[in-house]
Amino acid sequence: MFLERVVINNFRNIKQATFCFSSDLNLISGDNAAGKSSILEALGYLISGRSFRTSKRGLLINHDSDSFVLFAELSSQDRIGIGFDRKLKRKAIKINQQTTKNLSLLASILPVQTISPESYHLVDSGPLERRKYLDWLLFHVEQSYQSHWSRFNRLLKQRNSLLRRIKLGTSRSELDLWNQEFVEQSLKITQFRQDLLIKLLPKLNALLKKVDFNPNQSLSLDYIPGHKLDLMQQLVGSSERDISLGSTQYGPHRSDLLIKVGLDLAKDVLSRGQKKLLINCLYLAQTELLKDISGKDSVFIIDDFTSELDQFNQSILIKTLKEQKNVQIFVSCLHPDMINFLIKEYNNAKMFHVKHGVVREK
Repeated sequence: MFLERVVINNFRNIKQATFCFSSDLNLISGDNAAGKSSILEALGYLISGRSFRTSKRGLLINHDSDSFVLFAELSSQDRIGIGFDRKLKRKAIKINQQTTKNLSLLASILPVQTISPESYHLVDSGPLERRKYLDWLLFHVEQSYQSHWSRFNRLLKQRNSLLRRIKLGTSRSELDLWNQEFVEQSLKITQFRQDLLIKLLPKLNALLKKVDFNPNQSLSLDYIPGHKLDLMQQLVGSSERDISLGSTQYGPHRSDLLIKVGLDLAKDVLSRGQKKLLINCLYLAQTELLKDISGKDSVFIIDDFTSELDQFNQSILIKTLKEQKNVQIFVSCLHPDMINFLIKEYNNAKMFHVKHGVVREK
C-alpha cells in the first residue's frame, strides 16, 4: 500500500498542489522556505493526523485562508482526507467517505516515520520523545497495546484527580484500590516496552554496522521503568508527596529509554553527524521490525536529507530502506544535484521542485 495521489489545499505556503507519487522514491527539492518541508509535513499530517513541526493547528493554515484540506488516494483504493477550520476550530477526518473522530483509526491505515531537524529530540531532549518512539511501534504491532495504553492513561488521570481531592479533605479510603489497578496496568505497559526492546536492539546494531557510525564503545538501549523499587511500595511510600503535588510521581509515564555509548549518554559524547546517523538507524530499525511482525507497508519521510550526512552514508541509508521492500520514501533537499545519485538506485523514482509554494514535477 502506498500514497498514489495526493491533493494539498491551503496548507502553510502551499495553496494548491496535486501529486502522483512513485511507490518507491520521491525527491523534493527547492530553496530555503520554498515549501519542501510544508509538503512533507502535509503528507505526515494526512496519514497520521499530527504535524512533526508544531502542535498548533492554526499555524498550518495558509495565511490567505481559514482552513486547509488534505486528500489522498491509496494504491489499495482507500481514500483518506483530513482538514481543519480555523473559525470552527474543528478537525475533520474522512476515511472512504465516512466521517470519523478516531485519529488512531486514520494512523493505523499506513504507518509513517518522519526524520526531520526536530528528530534530534529523540537523543537530546527529555524522555517523552523516547517513550513516543517505543509506543509508536507498539501501536502498530501489538493489537492490544492501544487499549492497555488508553486504560493506563485513564487510571493515571483518575488517580491524580483523587490525589487532588484528598488534599482538599476527601477520605483516602479509595487510594489503595486505585493503586492496585494502577500497578497492574503499569506493569503491562512496562512489559510491552521491554519485550519490544529485546527485538529492536539486534535490528539497530545490524544497521549501525552498515553505516559509518564508528563510536569508540558499543551502543546500548536501557529501559528505565519509572520506578526503582517495587512499584506498589513506591506508590505507598510517596503518597504524601503525591497528595501534596496532586500528581503521581512513579510509573511508566515517568519512564525513559537511555541511549548510551559505553557508560555515557549518547547525547553527551556523539557528534552532530553521528547523532543523525543514529536517529536514522533507530527509525529504520522500527521500520524493519514493523514489516517483520505485521507485514505492513509504510511511509518514510526524511526532511533535509543531505544535512550533516556525507554521500557514502546517504547512499547506505537509502539502500537500506530499499532493501526493506514496500517502503515509500519521501526525501527533501536544497538542490536536486545533491541527490541525483540516489535516482540510480531506483527504476521508479520521481522528482519534484518547489518554488514559492508552487510545485512542478521534473
